[in-house]
Amino acid sequence: MAVRIWKYNVPGHCEGPIRQVLGTKIQYGKPVVWVLLDDDIKEIRALDFYTVGTGWELEDDDARAVRNSAYIGTVKDEEGYVWHIFCVAVNPVEKDKNKGGKDAVSASAIDEASDEADDGGPAAG
Repeated sequence: MAVRIWKYNVPGHCEGPIRQVLGTKIQYGKPVVWVLLDDDIKEIRALDFYTVGTGWELEDDDARAVRNSAYIGTVKDEEGYVWHIFCVAVNPVEKDKNKGGKDAVSASAIDEASDEADDGGPAAG
C-alpha cells in the first residue's frame, strides 16, 4: 500500500489515512502543513488546521478551540508576523452533516495516530 506526503494550506482541512503531521512552514507567503498519509491505516481521520497570531487575545469559542488543539509549530511570514499553527480532530461524517463537530485532540492523540486529507484535497507542492 502507498505512503505519501501531502501539503495542506492553513487554514485548511485534511482527511484520509493520517499517520503523522510532519510540520509547518511558510511557502509562497502562506502557511502550509505537511502530513504523512499511509494506506495501511484503515481508519479515515480528519484534521482542521488554523493559525493564531502572537498577541491575540482569545475568548470563548476561540479559546476553547486552542485549548483542545494540538500545537503544530510556529512560522514567521515575510512581513515579520509570527503565526502559531494548531490542528483539531474533526469527525469526517459530522463535518459534512453539520459543518462543525470538532472533537478535542491533544498532541498525544496526534502522536498515537502515527502508530496506526483543505477544500477538496492537498495543496500543490
